[in-house]
Amino acid sequence: MHTPLRHLSFKQIKKFALNIFMDKSNDPINSKSNAQSYLSVSTQSNIKYKPMPDPLSVYVPLNSLTEETIDSIVSTVQQRDKRNWNQSKRTLLAFLLAINNKVNEIEQNNHSNNKFDEQTVQHAAKVRQWLIEKVQFGDNKELQWDELRQNYEKMVHQNDDNEMAKQLNITTIEPYYELAIEGVHRDVNRSREYMARFRSCGWKPNELKVYWNATQLENLCPKYETNDIQVKEKDKNLPSHDPSDADAVLALRQYPVSKRNHAGTITYVNKGIQDAVFDAPKDAQLIVLNFANERTPGGGYLRHSLAQEEIILYNSDGYRSLLDLKYGRMGGGYAIPEFGLAYVRDIRFFDARTDKNRRADMLVSACYCLSGSPQLYKNPPSTEECIINHIAKFRAFIAAAVANTIGDGSNTYLLLGPIGTGAFGNDVNDIGYAFREVLSSKMMGSNGPIRHAFGNIWFVSTDKWKNNRLEKILSEDSISNVE
Repeated sequence: MHTPLRHLSFKQIKKFALNIFMDKSNDPINSKSNAQSYLSVSTQSNIKYKPMPDPLSVYVPLNSLTEETIDSIVSTVQQRDKRNWNQSKRTLLAFLLAINNKVNEIEQNNHSNNKFDEQTVQHAAKVRQWLIEKVQFGDNKELQWDELRQNYEKMVHQNDDNEMAKQLNITTIEPYYELAIEGVHRDVNRSREYMARFRSCGWKPNELKVYWNATQLENLCPKYETNDIQVKEKDKNLPSHDPSDADAVLALRQYPVSKRNHAGTITYVNKGIQDAVFDAPKDAQLIVLNFANERTPGGGYLRHSLAQEEIILYNSDGYRSLLDLKYGRMGGGYAIPEFGLAYVRDIRFFDARTDKNRRADMLVSACYCLSGSPQLYKNPPSTEECIINHIAKFRAFIAAAVANTIGDGSNTYLLLGPIGTGAFGNDVNDIGYAFREVLSSKMMGSNGPIRHAFGNIWFVSTDKWKNNRLEKILSEDSISNVE
């Protein structure tokens, strides 16, 4: 007789789910009936989700890894702060171990066969050199991989070490416990109704993407243009990519960025994002920038905070997508890459007054928090370095929007805004100049400013003065065509 799932421990549930995940017959991607591929292991019978994959099996974009990205991961994992919000450090440590496994594989196979091309072998050697602990005063230290693996296993077994759950007085932590918390604000309950209406089984794996930096997206672009628009998904000449990016790789070949030369009209919309999405043409693709918290799905959503990310989630089914990132793509933890982002296909915004809904893709990106609140990544030591890093972040989410446009981008509305200038305390001028730098630069093979990859770009904010400041900055010589 089988033990009921509700009587199993979290560790037993995870092991059981992983066994099912490894069984091809139950693989959500290969299954004929997608509904049958979901497994409800929550004590709440109405919460269904896919089995959690092994976090160490995550896709590693090896050729896209930079010294900057490696330093971010290593330094954050090595931080002495014991607080662990949503297992963020465990998520980064799992990726670090996966990187080491990939480099080991390349090093071990380099002399035995031609499995990896010379460019990959050479870049793996660079990555190996970057995999060190940098010490401010003194010699750099080699990473102790056995110790790191032991720390990871310890984190896995001590799953209750979760600061967010402790703050919410949650004693029993299981996957998707966030959806069963009682006594939450009516806005949270209303958004749960939205989730149940359209996303009761969550997001599919190919609808959730994680990018570690802009280079990962640049590398998806074709090095040479082709006249063959019928690009095959299994073409051996396609670049290495995460399975979730199969659509982006094909689209970038069918609609090369070099041939996208649209108006890129910039408009300033002084209203809430939940209202602005309904102002765009009904047939347009919307891509919305979420001013996200990098270590907690939805930031203060469960506490009914009222920042931009939370407003998006109260008025959409998007919170479920962030939990699917946490329990699916990120193996039970949550960490938005410092120089990257997460990308979500097809959330739905709802207008409670009219019961209308509107689809939009969501860019999940985070700025540094300069107001003194706890955060996952350390702030850069100077304002200049902070601006440089913000430009790197912005390049990543603009590149993600370009790669994931439907068609050639002419009917895409990219909804941006003064990210990080509220509770995170960033200066509006600094954010404005970062946007100006990125939108006016050439990227991904474009022949001009990357903003021309889109038909329309909206800056959406409830603070008119912030939009006025952004407009002044973006209207300077290098940016024009503003409405």
